[in-house]
Parts: sequence; C-alpha cells; structure tokens
Amino acid sequence: MIKNILIASAVATLLAACGGSSSQVPPVSQLFAQTNDSSNMVVQYLRNTDGTLTAMAPVATGGKGTNGVNYFMGNTVAPDALTSNHSVVVTDDGKQLFVANAGDNTVSVFTIAPTGGLTLLGVSSTGGIRPTSLAFNNGVLYVTHQQGGNELGAYRVGADGKLTQLGSYAVLQQDALPTEVSISPDHKFVVVNGFLSSLTPVTPGNTLLAFAINSDGTLGKPVNSATVGVGPFGGVFGHGAQANVYLTADAAGTTASAYNLTAGGSFSSLGAPITVTGQKAPCWITITPDNRFVYVSNGSGAVSQFSLDATGHLTLLNAAAAVEPAITAGASSFAADAWISPDGKFLYQDFAGNDKIVVYAIGSDGSLKRSGEQVVHSKSGISLQGVAGV
Repeated sequence: MIKNILIASAVATLLAACGGSSSQVPPVSQLFAQTNDSSNMVVQYLRNTDGTLTAMAPVATGGKGTNGVNYFMGNTVAPDALTSNHSVVVTDDGKQLFVANAGDNTVSVFTIAPTGGLTLLGVSSTGGIRPTSLAFNNGVLYVTHQQGGNELGAYRVGADGKLTQLGSYAVLQQDALPTEVSISPDHKFVVVNGFLSSLTPVTPGNTLLAFAINSDGTLGKPVNSATVGVGPFGGVFGHGAQANVYLTADAAGTTASAYNLTAGGSFSSLGAPITVTGQKAPCWITITPDNRFVYVSNGSGAVSQFSLDATGHLTLLNAAAAVEPAITAGASSFAADAWISPDGKFLYQDFAGNDKIVVYAIGSDGSLKRSGEQVVHSKSGISLQGVAGV
C-alpha cells in the first residue's frame, strides 16, 4: 500500500512538472467571427498547429445582426456591413468574447472554455444606435455607435455578463460614424478614429481622439489630433518597445500612416503617408508581435505588406502580398478584418465579399502563403464581420 502511494505521488509530481495537471494545460487555440445575420451567430474554429482551422458548431449571440445591410452604403446589402473594426473582440486573458449586434443595438458576452467552445453569459442593450466596434480594459467595455450625439459608451461588465453603463461621450460631431475604438498599450487612453462627418457626400474627419481613462473606467475630455493621412479607418499599436507607435489605414487617402502617441494623449506624425499602390479602400491593419511586418487589408480584395523599422517608419514591400479572386463577377472579395496569431506565424483574413476566412502562413520575410480557408455560410453571403482569436 505504501509503495503504491509513493508511486502515485511520484507520477503526480512528474505530470505536474511536465505540465500534465489540469491547471497547467494551456487553453485551446481558437478563432471567432460573426455572421451578422438577422439571428446573429458566432462562428468558431479550433486553430491547428499548422494554422489551419477546424470548424465547430456556430453559437447564437442572442442578438440581431444587420443581415448584410450597410448603413454607410445607404442601407443597401453590401460587404463590410458594419463599416468598422473589432466588432468581435477577445479579452487579453483569452477568457471572454464580446460581439456587437448592430441589428438590435446589443452586445453579447461569452465565456471561452479553455478546452474549446463558448457559453453565452448575457446580452445587453447599449442604449445607442448600431454598435459596431468594441474594446475591453480592466472590466470595462468601450463601444462606438454609428449614430447619435454621444457615439462612445463605457460599460462595466458584470460577473453575469450584463453591461452597466458608466458614461456616454461625444466624439467628433453628431452622427460622425466612428469606425474603431481601441485601448492604448499602457491602458491610459481610449482611442477613437475613422470619422465620416457626412454621408452625402462622405467627408473624412481626419482626426484621432484619445480619451484619458479614469480609475473607475469613465473617460476624461478627449485630446484631438489632426491626421496626416486622409480618412483613417483602422489603427493598430505596436508592441513592447514600440507600444507608443500607432499605425493607421487611411481609406479615403489610399495610404498608411504612422504616429507617436505622447504621454499627454496627442498623436504626432512619424512621416508622410505611404501610398498603398494599386489598391482601393485600405481600411484594416494588423502588426506582427515582433513589430517587423504590418498588413493592410483592402476593400479591393488584396492584403498589402509593409515593414516597420525601429523608428516607427513604414515601407511598402508588396501591395498585393495576398489576393483572393472574387467569386462574383464584377464584385470584390473585399479583404476586411484580420487577426495575427500570438506566435506571429499566421494571418487570418476575413474576405467579406467571398463569405470566407482565409489562412496565410507568415514567412520569415513577411510574405504570405495561403494554407487554407473556411466558408462561413452567412445568410446574405456577404455579411461576415470581425475576426479575433486566442
């Protein structure tokens, strides 16, 4: 009996040392997007070691999408129906998923199982009109809306997944249609950009806003910074030593731009905008964990590759590093939201016009090699939105 106990104890000690205990097992790698259907669904995939995806059963958000109806395009059915970045976000610890339901002005909160899968915690109204972009920080969710006098909201996330509003804030002007909200890496600012100050004709706001985050999650008065690029749509911060570098994809100007975020919340330019040669609607932007490569996703259906140097300057390496042919004649595959795996090995690209997510292996030189795809099967065939992973 004593011998058996000693053997069992030794095995348990060995398993713990090798990461064999349940508390040591790392979470399963997963990827998420939303269909944006009338009855909105989260599509979820297991990420395999070679970057490919294995589909899991879709999960209802409990909210409504727009079914491909695009407010910015005059309420027609068109790709990029939410005209935004980050309609689906995962918390830094990989434990929760948030989804914007623009069809009924709600946000869904899920828990992410370490072994794979989602559990819906709660669905809450934001009190705004068409929530489309989300950012999470220290228990507070920040949400931008496409219409209203106060298009930015701050919400405390409860243990039950319900949202309690802490405040609402004006952005550039009434009905400015912001396209992205994000958190600065130092967790001191909420950054909002992508303003379209008029729908007919479209007039880019050319402004970045940085709201100081108070200790209770509410926001201070924003710092306004003029942009060098015309019509910044999406933005991304660098990592580590370059965490103060902020890069934008400028839809109206067909460029990419780089800025430095100062301690006071203002943005200063790091150089002239770089033209995304031969492309249209550069709206989405991602960066590798080592800051070496930046990818801009274009509405024209291509992914463009840039390099980033230690001083925060961008260089265009390949305007068409990846191209996905449109499945509909005369249309575009529409490269929209994208996400890079934490190890920097894979780029997951949402092609809204083709209703699919395409996987690319990232080479040592930043080149992209197509290695798989997953068709989403949204009801409209073009309403796919958002992509985030763990």
